[in-house]
Amino acid sequence: MNSLHKMATSSIVLLRPNKSHNFEKRRSRLHKLKEDIESHKHGKHSQESSESNNDNEKKSSSDDDQPENEKEKFKQQMKKVFAYSLFAYGIYYMFTASERIENQMTPISFEDFLNRILPSGCVYKIEISPEQDKAYIYVLHGSKLDDGTLLDPYYIVGINNIERFEHEIRRVESNYGIDPSNWTPIKYFKYSWVAGVATLVITLLIFSLPFILMSRMKGSFMNMFSNVMKAKFKVLDPNLKESKLNIKFKDVAGLHEAKIEIMEFVDYLKNPSKYTKLGAKLPKGAIMTGPPGCGKTLLAKALAAESSVPFISANGTEFIEMIGGLGASRMRDLFKLAKQKAPCMIYIDEIDAIGKKRSEGNSPMNGTTSEEEQTLNQLLVEMDGMDSGKGIIVFASTNRPDILDKALMRPGRFDRHVTVDLPTALERTELFELYLKKIKLDKNPSYYSGRLSQLTPGMSGADIANIVNEAAIHAASNKKTVVVEQDINYAIERVIAGPEKRSRTLVKEEKETVAYHEAGHALVGWLLEHTDALLKVTIVPRTSAALGFAQYTPRDRKLFTTEELFDRMCMMLGGRAAENICFGRITTGAHDDLQKVTKQAYAQVQIYGMNKKVGPLSFPPDQTSASPEFSKKPYGKQLARVMDEEAKALIAKAYYTTEDLIRKNHDKLDILAKELLKKESLTYEDVKNLIGPPPYGDKNVIEMAEQSLPNLEQNI
Repeated sequence: MNSLHKMATSSIVLLRPNKSHNFEKRRSRLHKLKEDIESHKHGKHSQESSESNNDNEKKSSSDDDQPENEKEKFKQQMKKVFAYSLFAYGIYYMFTASERIENQMTPISFEDFLNRILPSGCVYKIEISPEQDKAYIYVLHGSKLDDGTLLDPYYIVGINNIERFEHEIRRVESNYGIDPSNWTPIKYFKYSWVAGVATLVITLLIFSLPFILMSRMKGSFMNMFSNVMKAKFKVLDPNLKESKLNIKFKDVAGLHEAKIEIMEFVDYLKNPSKYTKLGAKLPKGAIMTGPPGCGKTLLAKALAAESSVPFISANGTEFIEMIGGLGASRMRDLFKLAKQKAPCMIYIDEIDAIGKKRSEGNSPMNGTTSEEEQTLNQLLVEMDGMDSGKGIIVFASTNRPDILDKALMRPGRFDRHVTVDLPTALERTELFELYLKKIKLDKNPSYYSGRLSQLTPGMSGADIANIVNEAAIHAASNKKTVVVEQDINYAIERVIAGPEKRSRTLVKEEKETVAYHEAGHALVGWLLEHTDALLKVTIVPRTSAALGFAQYTPRDRKLFTTEELFDRMCMMLGGRAAENICFGRITTGAHDDLQKVTKQAYAQVQIYGMNKKVGPLSFPPDQTSASPEFSKKPYGKQLARVMDEEAKALIAKAYYTTEDLIRKNHDKLDILAKELLKKESLTYEDVKNLIGPPPYGDKNVIEMAEQSLPNLEQNI
């Protein structure tokens, strides 16, 4: 900067106003130099100010760290002070031990001891310290002299000659006629410095050991406690190869509508501008509901594999432990992790473990506990506190949506409710084709899939996978190279009724009763109009405690008329009616049939509004209550009595109709029962050949509802 000042000064001195253009030129040059000087000064000043700001920041940060450092130094100093104080106290304790003992003793002269204390016979021990020329006298506690004077428990006597001291004591005792075996014991002790140091070291160790153990256990205990508090959530990152799943949406058969709804979330995260430009907001969550084994968790796995964002999965039971407040803490950790990895997806399986309806006043009769409620409240808070723009989506699945809290199911938390229902006939065909491709068949999978879908109504995807697996196991156990139709039929029967138990022997009368019972079911179902097609009837005992069963192929229908329900009740009562007609007695074999008939009758009267006296009223049973039989009923005792009477009348009408039908076709019943006793199993074709075709048309063809599945596939 000094050089710049010199340059400016020299320029001013050299200015000559001889020529105007030179003057203007030099003036502009001078003006430029001044501006450079000013800018240089300003730059230096700003640099100094920035440096000072940095210094201030460092100083402030160091000032913030200073209290922490001072606390640590203070702790270390206090530890040292405590250790030094303990050591000094040990030294002091060692050197003042004898003084403390003497302070507790009463000094007495040697003559007084020989003349007063020793003759009393109360002295039980004498200890002599040759180094200190002192004797310590120990007297029995509470001893008194002849004049009633109370003696002290300890006395100290100064001695000049140890041998004379002991001699005088023995002389006095001999004069009083004390036997030498009862003389007062005299012991000599010598104070050892080594023993004192050892005592000091042992004392220090005793006092220091707890502190050492506590300091070492503190870290391990805290680590163990923190490990218990933290939940191990599974995180699938699409950027990491080892965390990717092999399952895709194309590997999930059926569930077409559910896949379309789930794929919308994936598309939103991949192309958010497509929705945001129209003002749409991303739903905060979706919950998948449906019966067990329908593919809810499978859909979640496919979602994790297809999504381009991190996928965090947890189970509802992971939030409930023995430690109070642990569930809420883990819930906070879950959403904290999600916010760090946003945009991402959270999946909570079996959310009913923490999402049950909250009780009123913490009543234990409602099924929830305070720990579950705290966890649920934390989940509600976290889902309310999320910002839709962060891209955090919560998925959940449950088999019991009816017990979930309403606050959890409302829009703003779980906006989408995706129903994953039991597969239809066409979806079961897809499922069979998918699973049959994984085993070795004697024919193409499409040859079996259509027929098998008709034989397995009401079965879930898990049931179908189990049937295919059981067929492969049965073929392998019989040392076959491929799976044939016989193995698949065996697997279906095993899943429905359990494996055969031929070791369960039945007496002739029982076997005949079972044959007529099953023949009664088959005959009534064959003769009535609104019954399902018979597939097989057998009297081979099963491991499921069934002595026989009749297998039907119900149609995929959602609506039933009163006539259809009445015919089904008659078919259920066919076994009991056949026993009564043929043998004039009834057995316990119809126990399961009667339960189903009773349930069906009460459903028509109490739920479906199909009774004229009760009218179009519906009173569904309370499934959420812990004890439905003691729950509050929305009807009075008089109406309850009417419903009981009408249900009883409906069952009686069905039973009498069934008995009348069997009496009219008694010959056909005998034919079926005798053939069952002979073959043990009959198929649809066997029954048709024995008693002729059904009077209301062939029932072997199962109606399949038409579905536009290709159109749904195009949307995925």
